[in-house]
Amino acid sequence: MIAATALANDLTVDKRTVAMDESLGITVTLTDDFAGVDSVSIPLRNLELDGPPSSSSQFQWINGQSSKSKVLRYSAHPLQPGTAQIGPLRLQSSDGRVETLAPIFVTVLADATAGSNDPARILHELLATGRDPIFLVAQADRSEGIAGDEVVVTWTLYNAASVEQYGIGGFPKLADFWSEELDVHGEQPENVTLDGVAVERLVMRRVALFPLRSGSLTVEPMTVNATVMKRVSRGDPFGMFEGMQVEVHRRSAPLTITVHPTPPGPAVDVVGSVAIRCGVPLQRNGGPVSIDVSLSGRANLRSAPSPHWESPIAGSVQIVERGVTVNRSPTDARMTRQWRYLIFPEKEGEFQVPQLLSRTLTSEGLRQDVRCPARTLNVERAPVASETARPSRSRSANRDPDLPWPLIAGGALALILSLALMRLWSRRRREGAAARALLHASPADTRTAVDGWLHSRGLDPSALMREGSDRGDAFRAVRSLLDAQESGRLAGTERELRDRLRELLRAIGKERAAGREGGVG
Repeated sequence: MIAATALANDLTVDKRTVAMDESLGITVTLTDDFAGVDSVSIPLRNLELDGPPSSSSQFQWINGQSSKSKVLRYSAHPLQPGTAQIGPLRLQSSDGRVETLAPIFVTVLADATAGSNDPARILHELLATGRDPIFLVAQADRSEGIAGDEVVVTWTLYNAASVEQYGIGGFPKLADFWSEELDVHGEQPENVTLDGVAVERLVMRRVALFPLRSGSLTVEPMTVNATVMKRVSRGDPFGMFEGMQVEVHRRSAPLTITVHPTPPGPAVDVVGSVAIRCGVPLQRNGGPVSIDVSLSGRANLRSAPSPHWESPIAGSVQIVERGVTVNRSPTDARMTRQWRYLIFPEKEGEFQVPQLLSRTLTSEGLRQDVRCPARTLNVERAPVASETARPSRSRSANRDPDLPWPLIAGGALALILSLALMRLWSRRRREGAAARALLHASPADTRTAVDGWLHSRGLDPSALMREGSDRGDAFRAVRSLLDAQESGRLAGTERELRDRLRELLRAIGKERAAGREGGVG
């Protein structure tokens, strides 16, 4: 009878009051036929599990009666101050019996350090309340700016505890910003002193943010998880050190950035510090005049329009997009966007190429024009077949002198170009179909479809978010636009999203092709 009453299905927690940076232990005990349940899904409110549970099983034989039990132990952490709920937990045994365990309510205390990004103040509060001196601070290189201008935010970990391991637990949603991840892998920890306490400081993450709108914008907190070794007192000051591992969770305070609208005045093409570069206009074999043009600098150039002519040009123009590259230094992100201008002059002779310019707005709110100087060159028409020199008799003894060799060579070149264009068109068509398959009605569904597609190819979306490569750039561009769409502040961006999905597919395809050529398949 004692054994029968001691063993019963049960749901317990190790504390009824928990701080925001503490872990909560949840224990589920399953007995007899319920012990055969493989997994248990615990309903949680205002709590998040740290990972899968640890499991232990037991078998007993008492006075001729057998019993078995399974114990599942979970670790969870609070999401916000207030009340957290565990359960109710519905269990179903192997023989079909159902039992429901009553819910448990836990009080989550507010953290006095949650609203501050002052390292000295946070350290003082942690030490005063007897908590482990490890915390995360978010800082921006400036607290205000103009819509579209770059703001760099850095998350730094301060540690004066016996930390076994740590890592980023949760990334903030940056719905109001276009984000570019900066590479901080080369950052080394440094020792500093805060209020007389030696602390190790390490940069965990740095992001270049480009505000998508004006107003008071919030950078949400980031979370770090750590395992801390704590000393266990046995009452003997001369005894051996004994300790236990404790999971702690720290989050940075949110940042508020005041973003001003574009000052009144003429429209601008780019916000930020940029420079323009134009190549020398060239004409080959009487074809179009070709000019390579690029904008580069500390600005969001992904949506920048191409530079325009200061005055009308005597001919037709085609502009070929040549892509965007991002140079990520440890302190900021600098972009370069390239175009190729193809000019078809109306007539031959002296030809004037007007100035090319882009209107920019600096971080100080000043309008400036960056421009390329005007150029003059002589242009020609393509030579006709009758004007093409025939090969000499000595070099054409085995050729028919009456064959139109220039036309044959031109036809062969046209055939090669046609085949190349057909191949390019076929590839673009496949990429477009794949991008449309990933595109859904809601940003959340599109995000899920993209993540699933990446998983099917052995790619981890969270790792790709931090990867410093072309495919990492393309993935961050997709996620940035999806976050902005989900916030409801961007409309009419379906075509832009489809184009970014195609860039992601193209970048991953190039990476896989390069891997096959390098023997890593």
